[in-house]
Amino acid sequence: MFCKSCGRQIDNDSTFCSFCGTKQSIDLKPQVQPDVIQSNQQNKNTTLPVYQNQANSTNSSNIVRQPKYDPTYQKEDDVMTVGIFLLVIALIFAIAGPIKFEDRESYGQFKVVTVIVSLILRIFVTVWVVNIAKRQNRETFGWGLFAFLLPSIALIVIATRKKLFANIQIVDGLNNEQNSKILSDKAQEFFADNKYSESIRFSEKAIELSPENEKAKEVLKKCKVALADINNARGATQTVFREMTNGKLLKIISKHNQLIGANVFIDDFPAPDGVYDYKSGTDRLVIENGEIIIRYFIRHYKNLIVHQKEEQLPTEGDDVYNNQGESAPSGEYKTGFMAAKLVVENGKFIKLK
Repeated sequence: MFCKSCGRQIDNDSTFCSFCGTKQSIDLKPQVQPDVIQSNQQNKNTTLPVYQNQANSTNSSNIVRQPKYDPTYQKEDDVMTVGIFLLVIALIFAIAGPIKFEDRESYGQFKVVTVIVSLILRIFVTVWVVNIAKRQNRETFGWGLFAFLLPSIALIVIATRKKLFANIQIVDGLNNEQNSKILSDKAQEFFADNKYSESIRFSEKAIELSPENEKAKEVLKKCKVALADINNARGATQTVFREMTNGKLLKIISKHNQLIGANVFIDDFPAPDGVYDYKSGTDRLVIENGEIIIRYFIRHYKNLIVHQKEEQLPTEGDDVYNNQGESAPSGEYKTGFMAAKLVVENGKFIKLK
């Protein structure tokens, strides 16, 4: 007969399976064909590990669903350049063949110098590749060994790799406040390692779990400031200060004088989300995540005020208000002597007539 548990053939009068030790019963001694048993056994072997992995994952922690790669990571272009340069040098020496020497002493000296230079180069490249692997959240030992054995190839390959996101894990058995504290501590570690995108993700999740987590809020602010400084250093930047109607002073840092996407700060911290009006009455800004996402040009046309997305002329869909700040009724409005009329419907600009 066959064991009811593992499916292996055992003696017909066996009380216990000699392979897995499972107790047998007369009612459950299935006389099944061997090919059926083999098929069932294969199904068990393929499905059981998956079940066990799921169980272990559920009992230990839950991994928050997230993208695999960090889109903000800047590729290591300089690493690629150095790797290609070293590879070209190696190919040149391989094609040119061995260098001829006048005597054995000269050859011996050259060989010693070559070994020393090669060792120093390999150590330097290994350290460089390991640091890059850390920034990319990759396993460092394998990359270090790869770099030591094949320096130029390792540089080229790792320069093409994307940065992996670190997994955010919510530990079962802990409440939201405890998980939030763990995540904020991890966010602080990432910040200390200059891994600002990971730090932002961990601190934002910590705040989501516990809105009162002040440490996570502080780390999030510092990360955004640090990222803004890095982005400003990468391109031509311009810094201006603008006073708002609420008395706040905005520090606006833009690249190439482009206001959309510019970083905005109040007292050196990212400006909270919201709508900000210039005290001069010329502009309105919509800010999210410390950046300007919309800019309106405030233009006055006789008895109307139009919040224009374009500086020179209104475009369809622009909000139109009367002098009291109320949404303008539908109709046609004169903008001046011999000038075009504004056609308004439900407080929105439609066209010039």
